[in-house]
Amino acid sequence: SSEDEARRLAMVASRTSNAVVITDSGGRIEWVNEGFTRITGYTIDEVKDRVPGSFLQGPLTDKETVELMSKGLKSGEGFKTEILNYHKDGHTYWLDIEVQPLHSEAGYITGFMAIESDITERKETEAALLDNEQRLSALTREVPGVILQFEVDPQGKRAFTFFSEAYRELYGRDPKDVLARAGVLLATVHEDDRRMVKKSLDEAITSGAPWIKVFRIRRPDKSIRWIDARSASSCRLDGTKCWYGVLNNITELQDARYAAEAAMVKAEQANIAKSQFLAMMSHEIRTPMNGVIGMTSLLLDTELNNQQREFAEIVRNSGDNLLTLINDILDFSKIESGKLDLEMANFSVRECVEGALDIFAHKAAHQGIDLLYEISDDVPAEVRSDITRLRQIIVNLIGNALKFTEKGEIELNVRIAQDDDGEKELTFSVRDTGIGIPADGIDKLILSFSQVDASTTRKYGGTGLGLAISKRLTELMGGRMWVKSKEGVGSTFLFAIKPEWISAKARRYVSTDRPSLRGKKILIVDDSLTSQRILTTLATKWEMSPVVVGSGAEALTALDTQGAFDLALLDMQMPEMDGAMLAQHIRKRDDTKKLPLILLSSIGQYSEGSETDTFDSILTKPAKPSQIFDAIAQVLGNTVPEEINAPASSVPIINPNEVHTERILMAEDNTVNQKVALHMLARLGYRADTVSNGLEAVEAVHNIPYDVILMDVQMPEMDGLQASREIRAKQTAKHPTPWIIALTANAMEGDREKCLEAGMDDYL
Repeated sequence: SSEDEARRLAMVASRTSNAVVITDSGGRIEWVNEGFTRITGYTIDEVKDRVPGSFLQGPLTDKETVELMSKGLKSGEGFKTEILNYHKDGHTYWLDIEVQPLHSEAGYITGFMAIESDITERKETEAALLDNEQRLSALTREVPGVILQFEVDPQGKRAFTFFSEAYRELYGRDPKDVLARAGVLLATVHEDDRRMVKKSLDEAITSGAPWIKVFRIRRPDKSIRWIDARSASSCRLDGTKCWYGVLNNITELQDARYAAEAAMVKAEQANIAKSQFLAMMSHEIRTPMNGVIGMTSLLLDTELNNQQREFAEIVRNSGDNLLTLINDILDFSKIESGKLDLEMANFSVRECVEGALDIFAHKAAHQGIDLLYEISDDVPAEVRSDITRLRQIIVNLIGNALKFTEKGEIELNVRIAQDDDGEKELTFSVRDTGIGIPADGIDKLILSFSQVDASTTRKYGGTGLGLAISKRLTELMGGRMWVKSKEGVGSTFLFAIKPEWISAKARRYVSTDRPSLRGKKILIVDDSLTSQRILTTLATKWEMSPVVVGSGAEALTALDTQGAFDLALLDMQMPEMDGAMLAQHIRKRDDTKKLPLILLSSIGQYSEGSETDTFDSILTKPAKPSQIFDAIAQVLGNTVPEEINAPASSVPIINPNEVHTERILMAEDNTVNQKVALHMLARLGYRADTVSNGLEAVEAVHNIPYDVILMDVQMPEMDGLQASREIRAKQTAKHPTPWIIALTANAMEGDREKCLEAGMDDYL
């Protein structure tokens, strides 16, 4: 019978690793094999006549699966499913179970046979994979950008095997579309970038290198996004190439970059427009200014009465002041546009400082202000930087100090210091005893076009640009500028630069071959504590023995109590008893009648008349250390130095009767400037022809062999640059071209170079 056949099959199955169970038609167990015992832990004796579900299923067994199994038994059709069962010892395991009905010869169902496989290990692996997938999905949802995996198998087939859910939001498409067909991704790329993206991906696949590219995509709604694609590459054992990476949305960053670039272009255009405006205004202002200054200079050389000369000098000084303001504005515009370059050269710090102070000696004396300076011993003899710009800063600060100081003194100090990072810097300080600055005005002071308050401009004048320019210049020279001040007491402006240090040794005040002043006893009389300190420092350096007092009365007491002196150094301007009065007292005393006396005087404070014999030497403030040394050495009879105070005249001596034969052409469209130049040339003994534009200049040179052309740059019809080019182009050995000198009101950066490039020889 079929039942007997089934039993024989079951006997065979008892040898298999799977579990085999035979039940009656009601589902009660009649027989199990050893595999059943091994999987479930139950023996045949423990389970015979029992329904399997009564002891193998538990709380975690899926109820729907149990229902499916029950229906299969009731219908007699059997079933195939996977189910979670419980072992005899209580642990769970998974079974793959297939149940088939057993039939009698007559066709009736006599029972069921179940074949069961333990699939616990597979189920655990599947659960772990599912857990990993869920974890990866959760992670990729939180990561900004789209996570991707791209593969190329050994046969060259390309496929995207993973996209994170962020793809849907960024691309506006279902990621399954791309996973099915790799070419879909390329179709989303902006048409202008498509070829570039395909080429870069092909190159990465060929070389196995990482794929990195920035491109645009077009979403279904036609909007555009910028994508930054970055991926790393690897290769599996079977030869499959893999790329793992991320697609980042950089649209906002790219838009901001374009906005910044557009703003930069706009700013550059505005800066160009500003520079062009400044250049034009500079030219337009300088042209009439040339007439004002030139004509007043010529006027001052004519016969004038005192009142006329005073008026002409006022016009000339006003013109010079206006030109200074124009130069400040141009300087500032060059710095602002980054077109001001430093001219590096080796120079003496002492000569730079003393040259700047010489400019203000007369003005300081006229205002009754002591102008003092001291350079520390550690300052090198020479450094390398831009001496012109350094002098400009010093002149600006000294000029400001004089403007805001009504009495007292101004001291310039130079020393070596260190910045916050420990780097060596050359530090300058200008201290005054002026009006000072309120605490809330210091920060505002060095801003562009600003002063402490509006009344400052009305009372003292100026654009407020000088300090701003000076601050920018110090920064260009690697330094900084700062201010210390107390309202009503005075101010100290400090700045530091970082030059190239070319010499470690400080310059001596005097040369080594000069005589020694060692041991000489000197009486220093000065009411200024600063001046006392500076003079005492000098005397000590020269190994002299100084005795310092602050008034004429104290000086006379010192002469009585301090013993004999070798010489005395007297300040002219002192309260109660000035230097001249003190000298007269000293000359009247028998013991000091022949004491060598040196006077330190501001210009105009002491008139050299019959009383000149009272002093052995008179020095003008601010006296240089070398001048003081020479004067002391001279009065002590140690040496006869060369004449100190005899500056060479910078004005050429003109013979109005001398006539020159050189041919000069003046190309200038402004009639006032023509007259100024013609009169100045006439004073030098030259005659000149005039033309009003570049075309006339070219024609004139063709007709007459001129030696020199004074060529204006901005002229109608043809400017000076084009005229110079045409004149140079027509040059031959038979007709050599003249010297062409640009005479222009242009003063912006690059104007000189433009003139020289056009074939001009010089620039004024």
